[in-house]
Amino acid sequence: MNQKLALIAGIFCSFISIMFFIFMTEDVIGFHYADVKENILAYSYLIEPSNTTDALDKRGLLTDGLAIGSAFALTFSMLLIYLANGQRAVLLLSGYFLIRAIILTLLLGYVLEVGASRFYTLFDFDIPLLVILSKLMLMWFALLIFHIKKESKKTYWLIKSTSWALVLYLPVCFILPIEVSFKLSVFIELAVGLLLLAAAVQLIQKNQRLSVLFAAFVFAQLIIDLLKIIALFNLNTDVYQDSPYLYTSSFWLSGCFTVFMLSRGYYYQIQDKEIAEQRALASLQKSKKAQEDLLILKEENQEKLESRVQERTLELNIALQELEEANKELEEKNTLDELTGLYNRRYYDQKIVAEYRRSRRNLTPLSLVVIDIDHFKNVNDTHGHIVGDKCLVWVAKKIKDILGRVTDLGCRYGGEEFCLILPETDTKGAISLAETLRTSICSEIFVDGDQKIPITISCGISTYWQQPDITPTEIFDAADQALYKAKDNGRNQVQKKILTETIKS
Repeated sequence: MNQKLALIAGIFCSFISIMFFIFMTEDVIGFHYADVKENILAYSYLIEPSNTTDALDKRGLLTDGLAIGSAFALTFSMLLIYLANGQRAVLLLSGYFLIRAIILTLLLGYVLEVGASRFYTLFDFDIPLLVILSKLMLMWFALLIFHIKKESKKTYWLIKSTSWALVLYLPVCFILPIEVSFKLSVFIELAVGLLLLAAAVQLIQKNQRLSVLFAAFVFAQLIIDLLKIIALFNLNTDVYQDSPYLYTSSFWLSGCFTVFMLSRGYYYQIQDKEIAEQRALASLQKSKKAQEDLLILKEENQEKLESRVQERTLELNIALQELEEANKELEEKNTLDELTGLYNRRYYDQKIVAEYRRSRRNLTPLSLVVIDIDHFKNVNDTHGHIVGDKCLVWVAKKIKDILGRVTDLGCRYGGEEFCLILPETDTKGAISLAETLRTSICSEIFVDGDQKIPITISCGISTYWQQPDITPTEIFDAADQALYKAKDNGRNQVQKKILTETIKS
């Protein structure tokens, strides 16, 4: 997905750059409207045609040149940053600033021409087209830098669907009248801004780094979009003619937010790297010191050497054990489900195979319990996904409470479905544990604030007794079939499935 976005961004940047240089003369890139008797200021023309020669005369060529040149300089800087670090998000940002810089050029009253023809080809759809392209770049940038697909699939698909809708809308810019196309582009800007602001708020709630800066950046853009709406519906107000450098200010405001956001991102990366390096260096120094001590001990007499070697070896083992425990703790964090605190699906896939092999080797029973929360979709639909998440955490705590042995494992298999791996446990023991869990949950009402929600679960059980040709997948399938049997029989109950050689069918 990231490679596709980067490819599309590169194509867009190339497209914009090619259009920019197609309309060059031999020695001048852009001509002022007033210099070619074009008396049109792009934004003012779309709202209310007027004589804008005076407005153009009030602004010096030097001032305009500084505004436009600095905008393109920011674009070029972003491109250099991309060439330096190779991050696709920076390439998208470079394309976004390139498009906004060209829009700034048009709004300040400059166009691109073809020498003697005095004909500006893109005048009928330039700003609407560029606005759509800039919003596409901004949405793709947000998807990449914040990993929205991992944080919220619903928000990810909403942004992705909006992007494709804008891509399909692009050809329409060539067909609609310029007034209609321009007004639609203003509303599209506002809609995309609101969508990205909602995504930023959601990221803030999840304590995502840089989300506050991104929200401020989007909010600043929304203020400018609202001013455009005012200008469209209040004929006495022309935002860009009354204040021609408002867009310039908004461009640099967003640029400052973005550069600061990227700087903070790099700071966090460097900080994380330094912490990891310091930990590795401390561990290396500790190990190195132990080795140096061992070399010194070799120069002493044999009796002392043996005593000291044992002592230092013990210290080294303790240090290595601490390092191993730290690595184990880090690995354990990667195997836990962030919401419920139970083990995740990845850990389940590894552990069920290990316990299956141990059961075959030791000739001990292995039971598997598959648990599903009854009518959980109704909880989400009625009370919202936040309450649904709290319900999952509540059920997970109940599971932790009933697991009495260290070898018993509780895992979140996916969604509202959980699995219990019970080594050296027969069917009777698994049923007893599952019934205890079911009774504990159904006898207590889940409370969230003023909301009281009755929760029940259904459980399916299968037990492996070293039956021939039975795999861990088939053990789970049998428990899953028992779970469906429990649901078909009315839910809030425990059912079992006997493993046989024909379970595959």
